[in-house]
Amino acid sequence: MELLANFLVFALCYAGLSSLCLAMDRHYADLHGRGAEPPAPLRRRLQWAGWLALAAALAWAMHIAGGGYGLVYWVGSLTGCGLLLIWLLPYAPHQAMRLARMIGVAALLAAVALAVR
Repeated sequence: MELLANFLVFALCYAGLSSLCLAMDRHYADLHGRGAEPPAPLRRRLQWAGWLALAAALAWAMHIAGGGYGLVYWVGSLTGCGLLLIWLLPYAPHQAMRLARMIGVAALLAAVALAVR
């Protein structure tokens, strides 16, 4: 179960950062063609979803590791997810967003599995 709890932090960080990236004009245009911009309501929803996912990841990291270590663990997860996105977005933006959708669903399943436990 500890591996599942750790995966949940990483998955929420990746989904949150991906959502924040997609709210930016540049990354949105990479997926939908040059010149495309996200409509204002979609941009706000993506930003809110991204920040909520990152906040949930921080809360869960602090829950499983305590206050000080949880914050360090969260920053480490953010770093790993950020590097993964930095490597994927320029070369494979569609695959990066497909991975974000899959990891978001996996995070929900992990959360349900941990809640049932």
